[in-house]
Amino acid sequence: MKLENESKLLNIYVPVLLFLIAFCWKFFYISQRDLCLDEPFSVFNAQKSIADILKIPAQGEPNPPLFMILLHFWIKLFGLETTSLRILPLLFNAVTVIFIYLTGKRFFGLWTGLIASALFLFSTFQFYHGLEARTYSLLSMATAASLYFFMQYANNINNYKALTGLILSNILLVYSHYFGWFVVFSQILTSFIYIRNFRMFFRFMMPFLGTAVGFLPMVPIIIRQFEKSTRIGTWVKPPKATDYLEHIQYFLNHKEVFWLLMYIFAAGAVFTLVMVALKKWKGLNIGVLVLLIWWLVPYSIMFLISFKIPMFTAKYLLFNSIGMYVFIAAMINFLFQKHKYIEPAVGLLLVVSMYLHLKILPDYFAYREVRNSVEFVKNHENDKSIVLIYPPWTDFSFNYYYDRSIFEDHQDYYVTMFKNDLYRVWGLENAQTVIRANPDRRVIYFQDGKNNNPNEDVFGFLDSTYILIEKQFFPQTFRVGVYDPKPSK
Repeated sequence: MKLENESKLLNIYVPVLLFLIAFCWKFFYISQRDLCLDEPFSVFNAQKSIADILKIPAQGEPNPPLFMILLHFWIKLFGLETTSLRILPLLFNAVTVIFIYLTGKRFFGLWTGLIASALFLFSTFQFYHGLEARTYSLLSMATAASLYFFMQYANNINNYKALTGLILSNILLVYSHYFGWFVVFSQILTSFIYIRNFRMFFRFMMPFLGTAVGFLPMVPIIIRQFEKSTRIGTWVKPPKATDYLEHIQYFLNHKEVFWLLMYIFAAGAVFTLVMVALKKWKGLNIGVLVLLIWWLVPYSIMFLISFKIPMFTAKYLLFNSIGMYVFIAAMINFLFQKHKYIEPAVGLLLVVSMYLHLKILPDYFAYREVRNSVEFVKNHENDKSIVLIYPPWTDFSFNYYYDRSIFEDHQDYYVTMFKNDLYRVWGLENAQTVIRANPDRRVIYFQDGKNNNPNEDVFGFLDSTYILIEKQFFPQTFRVGVYDPKPSK
């Protein structure tokens, strides 16, 4: 009876508690940030029909359509408010911690599961992306699920439930983001650690084959995306040599946490040598090597590829942190030989350090005052004003707060914008064309980010040809100017 209660506590109650901590704690911050950056793009397109959403990847969208499809049905049920939109990625984020805990606990030990879960919970980047209406929390969840089912299947290749779970989580992976294929590649690589004969080789290739078959409809699109990225590049800059280590430090919140971890590993290595000398060493858990390959190989490949096709940025790398957190906890378990006092003490030290360096939605990290900047525009409008929006892809976030009915009118969106005197402009020449077509009207210029090209300085043009009424900056990147025409002579 005691064992049954203990099993229920560790396998049911603890995962549920971790889920509730992840969900409730982060829910408290769910509306702290405005809907901004790429979120409005996802939300706007998720309003469209499923048929239209499925066409978006073929039209140049760099991500597969799964998250938008899920968000489509979520919007149908719960609407377009920021809080309701972000509950969906928050659910994915909270489920992720369950898979992390179960992987650590089942294949290494209780403390591995708890330490890995805590590292995930206290990650600044996972906290932020867990509240972002984008695909990254779904990708992290699918990575964690794939890792759990792979470890299950590797320990028993006759476990068809694990095989089914692995194939489904892999399909979820590659339909969440194309970078999910890096995880699948890691699975294939780590499979060879277990393969002993042709029968095992066939069994371990089954998840890959199942994933490949499920992904067939997207193959022409991913080939086209690869060719495009190779030809014209991406928005990400090529990495510097120092970026390799710095991003690992980012996922540990601070370089001090990273160096603490290095000291822990060094102390653990000494402890292991002592155990070997005393002939008390318990041997290597092969799962530790699997975990190392699971995150370090895709992380390193992405770094190397980025010199040709840049992709080495935190949100694209985020899924690698799942395997990294479990690996760190498993290494502590291995190096300190599951010592009942040292393992939890060392793990607690690392977790506390991670927590102390946690920054919850800091203003210096992807912060945008969209609502306030749009409210400024609305307060300065009159019956003769026009609004110029630059760059044009800022329009979704602008209209989400300007007029929700415009944002919801995805079928006649651009026509509705025109009727409301809202103009997306691509630069100075385009802005001048719009202004000439609307003489003697107040111009409100809404700019997201800096324009470093002096030949495209819309503010400079307006300052020289119009009367400046008011100009204001809204962190981190919005500049809004209100201009009236000069009186005719």
